[in-house]
Amino acid sequence: MTAPNEDVDEVRGAARHVAAAALALAFASPVEAQERPSVAPKNMQAIAPGLAGYTDDVLFGDVWLRPDLSPRDRSLVTLSVLVSTGKTAQLSSHLGRGLDNGIKPTEVAGMVTHLAFYAGWPSAVSALNVVEQTFVDRGIDASVLRQYKDAVLPPPASDAARAKAVQEGVGPVAPKLAQLTNDVLFGSLWQRRDLSPRDRSLITIAALAANGDGEQLAFHTARGLHNGLTEREIGEAVTHLAFYAGWPKAMAATGTVQKMFEDRRSSKPVSATRLQIIPAGEAMAKGPAANFTGAVAVTSPFKGTGDARLGGGTVTFQPGAHTNWHTHPLGQLLIVTNGNGWVQVDGEPARAIKAGDTVWIAPGTKHWHGAARSTAMTHVAVSEALDGTSVTWLEPMPDAQYDAL
Repeated sequence: MTAPNEDVDEVRGAARHVAAAALALAFASPVEAQERPSVAPKNMQAIAPGLAGYTDDVLFGDVWLRPDLSPRDRSLVTLSVLVSTGKTAQLSSHLGRGLDNGIKPTEVAGMVTHLAFYAGWPSAVSALNVVEQTFVDRGIDASVLRQYKDAVLPPPASDAARAKAVQEGVGPVAPKLAQLTNDVLFGSLWQRRDLSPRDRSLITIAALAANGDGEQLAFHTARGLHNGLTEREIGEAVTHLAFYAGWPKAMAATGTVQKMFEDRRSSKPVSATRLQIIPAGEAMAKGPAANFTGAVAVTSPFKGTGDARLGGGTVTFQPGAHTNWHTHPLGQLLIVTNGNGWVQVDGEPARAIKAGDTVWIAPGTKHWHGAARSTAMTHVAVSEALDGTSVTWLEPMPDAQYDAL
């Protein structure tokens, strides 16, 4: 089912914009061409002046400046294409640009590790010499690259269905591949904290598109939308990689991405996107012991539809139960509906809360909350996801600290 749609047209429109800009800027006057210093290499200017013109005027004078994708995201796309296609000759300059655009050294290491699975170990290993030399040249301490070694993110709620599909689709033919896919690729790599879920999706989409892996691209485009990428950003990423992987790869990716966008829209129940009523006490689950102390139950979980990134649920803490320390990238709203409890920001005294209170915790603030020692407490918790993540769980609060309240 295909219908005119502004969001779908973004994928085609961005590519048409670049093509039109290329034609217009190719005939720019000498005065216009001299307004910016050239970024084209000297040998390009001498041997292929036409290519130098496109490099200065279209690639760096237009595409890299477009607001539909941030400079950091453009660097992630570019580096992903270069690493996954083995183009290490251009890697050094773009790695420097990426670091200047805000990519952290730990994220570079995470990207190379991630791409080993999607482009092969040889491509990742070939990139390491360039990465190492760039880090040395910039005085980057390699010891910082080990800090995320054991840190993991929780799997998404949809992971059980994905794992079942892999086991049923791949297991009968290649049982070890199915096991590695579920336990290592998605059970370990995708849960590492050295990259956000959104960034992992972006570099995966770029690598798959650059190598023409259309079947996997459809799945990872859907996953990317779930992890916080927008349709506009994905369309712009495909436009950007046309210059680094070639127009045929970008055009092929556009068809796959467009079909996925349309299928996703046509499969959405209208009633579910407009109104949801979640009955009290529905879908009760125990708060995991890794994140809570004491008996905790989570009921009536909800998640916004469409482009909304809001989610939450109703949390009941039995007497003495409480959360670990944790943070929320975009803050958290608590509405206490029953009982009495505590909330505390790191470095400040604990504050008592009771039924009827509304609590706002600012973005990135380390805190905990839970019931009083002798009274249960229930609150509704609401937060927004950033890059696919709404909470970062930290260490438990020491028993002695809670006992002192």
